[in-house]
Amino acid sequence: MKLRVFLPASDRPDPQARFAWKLLDARGGVLREDATAAADIPRAGDCEAVVPASRVLFARLKLPKVGAATIRELLPYAVEDRLLADPSHIHAVAGPQTASGETLVAVVDRDWLQAMLAALSRAGLAVAHAWPESALVPCGRDGWHLVWGPRRGLLVDGDGGAATFDHDAPGALPLALRLALDEATARNDRPASVRVHAEDSTALPDLARWSAESNVAFEPGAAWESLARGEPRTAFELLQGEFAPRRRTSFKLPRAALVLAGVIAFLQISFVAIDAMRLQLERERLDQERETLFRLAFPEAKVVVDPDLQMSRNLAELKRTRGFAVEDDFLARLSRAAAEPGGMARSIEYSNGKLTVRREGAMAQR
Repeated sequence: MKLRVFLPASDRPDPQARFAWKLLDARGGVLREDATAAADIPRAGDCEAVVPASRVLFARLKLPKVGAATIRELLPYAVEDRLLADPSHIHAVAGPQTASGETLVAVVDRDWLQAMLAALSRAGLAVAHAWPESALVPCGRDGWHLVWGPRRGLLVDGDGGAATFDHDAPGALPLALRLALDEATARNDRPASVRVHAEDSTALPDLARWSAESNVAFEPGAAWESLARGEPRTAFELLQGEFAPRRRTSFKLPRAALVLAGVIAFLQISFVAIDAMRLQLERERLDQERETLFRLAFPEAKVVVDPDLQMSRNLAELKRTRGFAVEDDFLARLSRAAAEPGGMARSIEYSNGKLTVRREGAMAQR
């Protein structure tokens, strides 16, 4: 699904500002449409904004042949003389090149666009693309197009340049159209026909009268609502430069590398499991061998729970019964000697399991 939000032409968005929107399916069919506050706009995987035609100005400029990044830096200064505006407040985007070798440039108020995108962002809408409203209107060398609304007109020439004008719906050809046709004649680009598209079911003017007054064929076209759900011309993508969305770059390993990593991990786990099994078998073999040696040394033992501990106790008992000192024999003898009377010890000697204590005036032997 794709969400198309039509930005309002107001100077600054406020919490009560209403945004017209269309929720489109993969084929461009309208699933839902409404005009609501930003917080009530539905979410979709792809979100794009349509900038009202009254907020976009077009200019034809002769630009030097330099890189795209340099062009973006030069454009605000290149259109400064045409618009008499501070370049720091201008966001300009270069479009297609005309037949005369000029470049069509779309200009938007930088602060206004930033405020609108920020309002949508606060509502949880991440705008990936933004187009002028005129980008939804067809254009080409076959003729011009005019969107005729209740109070406004939107004229799109063959190069994609657009201009808006107000009208009071009289029967005569609007002055703005006369001037646009005269300018096109001056640059040898006068159209042969103009297709007029009705907006909001507005009744079309007297096209036959217009054709007679201008010597240009005015013909009825499709409804603006059907054009508004179509695919825009990508030549005027407004989210460029500082407004370009920050897209997350994802690193994707080739399929062969993933398969190889999986094989290596499987082999590593298999080798570790095999080694652990081998060590377990070796341990069981050593435990069995230790128990066998213990039973050979002490055949009278009926139950073998801990061969090491039982071996050490039996060995100590054998030493005691045979008159050999065991590990704790010295401490035991010394403790008993300390408890005996006879005065203070002058020296202590322990050898061959015998403890000799020399006291003042006597000698004791243990």
